[in-house]
Amino acid sequence: MSEGNSRFRLGVVGVAVLALFCALFARLWFLQVGDAASYQAQTAQNRVRLVKEPAIRGAIVDRNGVALVQNTLIDSITIQRNLTPEAQAITVKNLAKILELTPESVQTLLDSPNYSPYEPVPVAQHVAFEKLVYIQEHPELFPGVSAERQSLREYPVRTDLFGNPPVGAHLLGYVASINKQEYEIRKSQGYSQIDLIGKEGVEQLFESELRGSPRVRKLEVDSLGRLVGVASETPPTPGNDVQLTIDADIQKVAEDSLNQGMTQARNYQDIGYKAGFRQYKASGGAVVVLDTSNGDIVALASAPTFDISKFTNGIPADEYARLTGPDSNNPLIDRAVQGQYAPGSTFKAFTSYSALRDALPLPNDGGTYDDTFTFYDKGFIRFGVTGKEQEFQNSGRQANGIVDLHRALTVSSDTYFYNLGLLYWQDFGKGNERNPDLNQPEYGLQKTARLFGFGSATGSGLPGEQPGRVPDLAFKRSVNKDSTDPSTQIWLPGDSMNLAVGQGDTLVTPLQLAAAYGALGNGGKLFQPRLASRVLEGGSTLGVPKVVRDLPVQPAKDLKLNPDLVATIRAGLEGVICNPEGTASGAFDGYACGTVMGKTGTAQTGNGEDTSLFVGVSPSSVDPAGPPTHQYVVCVVVEQGGFGGSVSAPIARRIFDALLGDPNPPPVRTFPPKKD
Repeated sequence: MSEGNSRFRLGVVGVAVLALFCALFARLWFLQVGDAASYQAQTAQNRVRLVKEPAIRGAIVDRNGVALVQNTLIDSITIQRNLTPEAQAITVKNLAKILELTPESVQTLLDSPNYSPYEPVPVAQHVAFEKLVYIQEHPELFPGVSAERQSLREYPVRTDLFGNPPVGAHLLGYVASINKQEYEIRKSQGYSQIDLIGKEGVEQLFESELRGSPRVRKLEVDSLGRLVGVASETPPTPGNDVQLTIDADIQKVAEDSLNQGMTQARNYQDIGYKAGFRQYKASGGAVVVLDTSNGDIVALASAPTFDISKFTNGIPADEYARLTGPDSNNPLIDRAVQGQYAPGSTFKAFTSYSALRDALPLPNDGGTYDDTFTFYDKGFIRFGVTGKEQEFQNSGRQANGIVDLHRALTVSSDTYFYNLGLLYWQDFGKGNERNPDLNQPEYGLQKTARLFGFGSATGSGLPGEQPGRVPDLAFKRSVNKDSTDPSTQIWLPGDSMNLAVGQGDTLVTPLQLAAAYGALGNGGKLFQPRLASRVLEGGSTLGVPKVVRDLPVQPAKDLKLNPDLVATIRAGLEGVICNPEGTASGAFDGYACGTVMGKTGTAQTGNGEDTSLFVGVSPSSVDPAGPPTHQYVVCVVVEQGGFGGSVSAPIARRIFDALLGDPNPPPVRTFPPKKD
């Protein structure tokens, strides 16, 4: 190799080395000078930790300011996490001994990822005073242990049921740890993965008001993550209180009355059971009380109930399994808004209004239907091709003789209303069975049902509220879309007849039924039910409440009802209460006519026992031009409870007693089964 080539190659290597040193120098300059601010920020971030502590949650009070949910301070034992292994071992051993726990359980809590690594870990609550004193007097035995006051959800008003669960468990809801889905939705609002959040009921509906703003602390830590000091602190803002439209006294009466009636119903034999002897199970039920003047919910009860306080701090797995298991009968379901039931004879009031409004043509040029139309009730009605007739019966096939609309409502004549349903089909639907157009006359019953709010949620805002169901041809076809039976694709006379008595595929919620009867009672205003009236400044249970804002009365739909038709129906519903033939007359013995109007119902459920229903309004009418008067509607439903007049009506009677001023009404007095 020549000397020139060697020098050339050395020159190339030199240039490459120089370029590498220049690149390295440039990178060092960028890290130390150009990007210094970014690394300084990261360094500061690495030595600062944000810790959030929840604020005191707002209380929930009834319409009179009685606390249904409030906070109480309790003594709790906590352990610091920044202990040496030796100190931690001493603490775990001695604390487990005095608290009568296993060292393993204490260690599990101390290692739990559910707590901030820079905050004390709660180990025990409601610690006995003498144990607190002993721990405080022997700090050498309990390194890092301290006693702290913690806020805990408390439920002062309790039922008379076994175990005394809080009143209004379903409507109040509860607080529990935020789940992954809730966190993803709310993390932009400052929630952390260890926060508690409102679940179900009012706690969920008014979460943003009740929560408040958390306490935020910036903690300085060293390179090993040990706490050095507090850089800054933002104090917490307590949550607002929420005032409900609920009356705690009426709520308690409603829950206790429902329990009394269900307990008594289990002693009665199911007289409609043809395969032998069985008693009513009375396995669940609901009560709704509304103020018809404004739609306020005065009481909302569901049975079976549960103890919401067990959910706040994490319900044990075995307890949760018991509440959700196959034999639990679903106590977590709010049957007042989530339960869907066939309304049975309680629907006859709306069938009556529909038939009167539509002036149904009568057969053989007999004119048009009105309240003077009479029908001979022989206990059953038959129709169809000779030899293939269908038979629809009264309960027990009992005959009522000649009935008009007034008496048909009073004695609850099924055959009278079956006939009205048949008239709808014969006069409007015959030959038009394949027409799904709901504007057609044969769907007059459906039109009336939807007018009164059936088939759609009331808009109460309560989580999980169901819409119910008003069957029509479109629904029937969707259910039977895979059927080869041509009769499932047309609207049959039996479909209209079942709808007329609230059976078949018709479903309503207790809240819907109460709101609809409220519209009948107040002259035609269908209110969207309201659960809360005001938001108050936090701490209102401790002194004079300060109003943050009033919550408006919910919208009301003017149904534009014909007052003459309503008066005609009212007379029949008053007869249910005060006529000796009335199906609820025994339950309301002693009540003067006009004090209450109502309707019993017994809805068939297939293989199970019948559903027992009653809806009543008191007083039965109000003068729109007169002074403001509170008018209340009470709806009672008992699953597998039998006859409405014997079980649900007596439950409602006790609630009306309380509404009319008796602070301690007599116990519920149910009756053996009687036809509706």
